Amino acid sequence: MVSYEQSWLDNEGTLALRNNTSEEIRNVVFQITYLDMSGNPLDYEEFSRRISIAPGMTKKLDIPAYEHDRYYHYYKTKDGYGNPAFKIRFELKDYNVEESLIEDALDDPYDVIGSYNENDRFDNYIAIYLVILVAGILLMLGVAIGMYVLVAVLAKKRNRNVALWVLLSVIASPLPIIIILLVIGDDRKEIID
Repeated sequence: MVSYEQSWLDNEGTLALRNNTSEEIRNVVFQITYLDMSGNPLDYEEFSRRISIAPGMTKKLDIPAYEHDRYYHYYKTKDGYGNPAFKIRFELKDYNVEESLIEDALDDPYDVIGSYNENDRFDNYIAIYLVILVAGILLMLGVAIGMYVLVAVLAKKRNRNVALWVLLSVIASPLPIIIILLVIGDDRKEIID
């Protein structure tokens, strides 16, 4: 292992592996042990991956992020928000194993080597923002309709032409029309009739 990267927002960690042999590496089996900042083990996962690394070359591969729902980040990745950090210990178990063993691992629905899309934080943020956006639009629409209703109620209470005042509030804006209706008061000639 050459390097590992995972920020607190990532739902995948990026691992860089170097081939120090004289043959091409086609697949790898490895274990990652996650450690707290004192070096105490927190968890571990075993991974099987198909990968092609030429001799002497380095290749990056993605694995599911450790505790991304709890905003963990790799200690070498900067985090200015005080999220918990972790270290890793990489252990190569095997490489260039029989393809059937890798196939069996890939077919296992409980194995961590499949694609990792559940609880994707980015999708969760989008859903939350959409809910807030829809709620905000509905609130603004309710306030706007309420302002026009208020214009109509004030015009009727002051014996004014409701349709004319609502039309004026559509042309101008309901707020200044409400202020005008409050200032001018009742239409006295309709009260006398």
